[in-house]
Amino acid sequence: MRIAVVDDERPARSELKYLVEQCEPEAEIAEADGSEEFLAMLENETFDVCFVDINLGGMNGTTLASMIKRKQPDTLIIFATAFQEYAVKAFEIGAVDYLLKPFDYERVKRAMERVHEHIKEKAAGPGYEIGKIMVNVGSSFQVVDVADIVFIETEKRSCKIHMKDGSFYLQNESLNNYETHLKKSRFFRIHKSYLINLDYVKEMQVSYNNGYCVKMKYYDAEALPIGRTQVKEFRQIFEKVGIIRTVKQILKNKDPAKSQDVQILYRGRFRRDL
Repeated sequence: MRIAVVDDERPARSELKYLVEQCEPEAEIAEADGSEEFLAMLENETFDVCFVDINLGGMNGTTLASMIKRKQPDTLIIFATAFQEYAVKAFEIGAVDYLLKPFDYERVKRAMERVHEHIKEKAAGPGYEIGKIMVNVGSSFQVVDVADIVFIETEKRSCKIHMKDGSFYLQNESLNNYETHLKKSRFFRIHKSYLINLDYVKEMQVSYNNGYCVKMKYYDAEALPIGRTQVKEFRQIFEKVGIIRTVKQILKNKDPAKSQDVQILYRGRFRRDL
C-alpha cells in the first residue's frame, strides 16, 4: 500500500507519518509539505491513500483533495486537520475519514481500518454498498452504520437521520447528497422530503387523500408520504423481490372499523381478503 501525508507543518506531518507506520508497517509512506509539491508527485506516482491537511497555505486541502480524485479516482482521502467545520465538505468529496489534531494511535488505527473496508467493498464490484457514514455530533464527529438508518427526512434547511434505536442526528446537509451517496445501499427517495431504507419498510398504505404512504419498522407512529411520481417505481422495486405488503383501508359510513379492504401484493399479484 502506498500512502501520502500532505501537511505544511513538519511536526504534525512527522507525527502522523509515525502513527500510520505503526498501523501499516509494510506500507510505503511519502511526505509532501504542500499542494504544489504533492501535485508534482502525482504526475509520476500513484497512491492508495492520502492524508490531507485543510490549511496548506496556498491551496485549501478540500481543493487539493478534489484534484487528487480527478487525477486518481481510486485514491482514498482522509482529512487530518485542526478545523472541524470542513466535515460536510469532506463528506461531499467522499472522504473516508476526518481526523482532528492532535492525533492519537487508536484514532489513526480506526481510520486505516475504514480504508481496508473500502478496499474490500471496491473489490466486490461496481455495485458495492457504503457501510458507514460520518455525522456531526456537537463539536465532534461520529461514524454510524448505514444499516442502522431507518429513514432520513428534511427539517428546514437540515436533514434528520432516524436510527433504528429511536435516536436521531440533525445534520447540516442536503437530502440530495444523502441520496447520491446511499442509492446503492438500498435507499429510495419516496418523496422530496424523505429518503428511506428499503430493509425497514413495514407496509404501504393508501392515505386519506388517495395518495400512498409507508410505515417503517421501529416507527409505528410515523406514516411517510410517497410522492405521486414515485409510487409506480416504489411498487416495482418490491415486486421484483416479492415481499411488498400493501394494506388499503377504505372508509365507509364514517366508521373505519366496519369496513376495510386489504390487498396483499405478493410476487406481483394482488389477492383480496375481505
